[in-house]
Amino acid sequence: TRAVAGWTGPCYLRLVRTGDPIVHQAVPDFQIGKAITLRNGNDITLIASGGILYNTIQVAKQLEQREIKARVLSMHTVKPLDAEAVLAATQDTEAIITIEEHNIIGGLGSAVAEVLAESGNSHIAFKRIGITDSFCSQVGSQEYLWNAYSLSVEGIVSKAVQLLKGMSKRKLA
Repeated sequence: TRAVAGWTGPCYLRLVRTGDPIVHQAVPDFQIGKAITLRNGNDITLIASGGILYNTIQVAKQLEQREIKARVLSMHTVKPLDAEAVLAATQDTEAIITIEEHNIIGGLGSAVAEVLAESGNSHIAFKRIGITDSFCSQVGSQEYLWNAYSLSVEGIVSKAVQLLKGMSKRKLA
C-alpha cells in the first residue's frame, strides 16, 4: 500500500480477505513492476498474483515430490509487468504457467503471453490457468470455487504435469 500511495498515476490495489495464509515470511524488497522470486527452480516457472499465490507455493512443493523443480514468481503488478523476469524464465526453465483468480483474457496470463510472443522465444511451453472465457455462475467459498474452476492445488499440479509431459521426454508420475 505504501508503493501505491507514492505512485504517480492511476493504480489499482486488490486486497484479499483477512485470515489468508502468509506468503512472505519476511518483508520483501517490493518495487512496482518487479516480480518477487519466492522459490527457485529450473524445470518450470509458476507466475501468480494475489490470493492464489499461497496455492502456487503448495503446487511447487507437490511438484518437487515428483522431482520437478518449480520457480515461483509473485507478479504483484501486471502493468508495468516485469518482462525481464518472464524472459529470464524462458532461458532458465522449460515451461511457464500463469495462475490467477481472474478471467484468463486480459489479465496476468495475457500480459505474460504478449511478452513471450514479442520476444520470439517459441521454444517455451506456456499455459494460462484461471477462469476460462466465461462468467462465474457459481456461489461458494473460495476453496469451493478453486475446485470448481480447477484452481485447487491438485488441479494446478495436474495441469503442470500434463504440460511438461507434452513437451518433455522425462517420465513424470
